[in-house]
Amino acid sequence: MQTEAAQREAYKVEAEKAQAAYDNFRYTDAQREQTIEFIGAAMKVIRGEAEFDSLTRLLPIVGTSMGRLPGIDTSTSRDFDSSFLNKWTEIDVSTIPKRDGSAGFEPVWFQIDFGPEMNIPRERLEKLLQLKVVHGWTMDGGNLRWEMAPLHGLPHFNGGSFLYSPLKQPQGDFDVEVRFTYLNGPDKDPWTAQRLVRLQIIRDYLAPEQIKKRNDQKLGHLPQTGERAPKDGRYAAVFADDALTASIPLEQRTCTYSEGQWLGMTDVPNPTTGQRQPVHAWWQWLGSDRLAAGLDRLFPSSGQQRL
Repeated sequence: MQTEAAQREAYKVEAEKAQAAYDNFRYTDAQREQTIEFIGAAMKVIRGEAEFDSLTRLLPIVGTSMGRLPGIDTSTSRDFDSSFLNKWTEIDVSTIPKRDGSAGFEPVWFQIDFGPEMNIPRERLEKLLQLKVVHGWTMDGGNLRWEMAPLHGLPHFNGGSFLYSPLKQPQGDFDVEVRFTYLNGPDKDPWTAQRLVRLQIIRDYLAPEQIKKRNDQKLGHLPQTGERAPKDGRYAAVFADDALTASIPLEQRTCTYSEGQWLGMTDVPNPTTGQRQPVHAWWQWLGSDRLAAGLDRLFPSSGQQRL
């Protein structure tokens, strides 16, 4: 039977061996490329442009745990198999139950914690994820987050945290924020750092007034559902979501309105049910409707919308 001193010595030897294995570990190019592919796929899922299953086809889920969302006890972390890298790196997506009460969940927070750090140029990730790049501190509108000075006696963080918004935010009820954490290189400059420690892609759900403000900034110059047509003519419905606008042929979202007539909603197909449902729209004037004008001269308008 080992003495307590012998047990401590054996533990020390094993700990040193484990630390040496960690310190000497190097990622292969194939591991790096597979990781970057998964990051790109995760961005599409968090943006709402791909189903969650697109991730599980790349890596299996090996467990669940408490989610990362602060103050939300219904959040669940779905942990992916990171053994293709090593036993130290963690990859997960935190989800919440669907907010409409239906079965399923919504992916909200994607995170990779690298152990040890992986060399990935920041510029490659910025291009892959189509991020808005501004050199400077976040307080000045840039990407580099200012770190508070540590308490006395504690070491400074030897790196930089970068915050981004996409060049084009998804037009749902949330924005997306991307965060990189890098360790500095020999020059101690976070802007030239190559060693990625953590990557996060996070949904930021918007309040109704925030959604309205965003949509008004984009389309506020156009009359919208519930307002009156400013003049006679043909109008095309457009939506805050550019993809939705592009998915519906122009002739299917074009109506004739008379000046002062109430602008209505537009029926669009629901991708889940396949049925058409009314959607709030902004109305872009296309020009006069000569046929309608001729009919109005023969038959005075009854104030009804003409399709």
